[in-house]
Amino acid sequence: MQKQRRWHVIQSKPHQEERVAAQLEEQTDIEVYSPRIEVVSLRKGGKVKVVKPLFPSYVFVRMIMPDEWKLVTYTRGVARLIGGWQEESWIDDVVMDAIKARENEKDRLINYYHFQPRESVVIRSGPLKDLYGIFERYVDDRGRVRILLSLIGYQASVELEAEELERL
Repeated sequence: MQKQRRWHVIQSKPHQEERVAAQLEEQTDIEVYSPRIEVVSLRKGGKVKVVKPLFPSYVFVRMIMPDEWKLVTYTRGVARLIGGWQEESWIDDVVMDAIKARENEKDRLINYYHFQPRESVVIRSGPLKDLYGIFERYVDDRGRVRILLSLIGYQASVELEAEELERL
């Protein structure tokens, strides 16, 4: 029986995702994937676009277990292989294809910002479910957003998770 390559998750040491990915790509024939996003961050009084890992401290690798286990786990910057080599846990190709499908063609970054300022939205979950509002801005790079609600002659500014909103 021929063993097949499957997607696994490596936990890297803090801020070592790029190092791990580069070393594995240079030294082995293992396919490596580290999705990245571009977020706007406030630095020194201004807004700066910063490219960050979508999953900080994690890298996806497509490898044959347990044959290539040592190659991966002994790479500089790797903390551990999620699931270890005895309890193999892998990610289905469908999941990986779904993540890759969200990438932009030109820069391979995943589109993080879904809403534009002054865009009409509806809240789909939580205590404010089914209320309509206007998207104002992203509050932080963890997915918090601010929207304006118009309630009975009173306009309120509310902060929510981006996942709770939907475009109209």
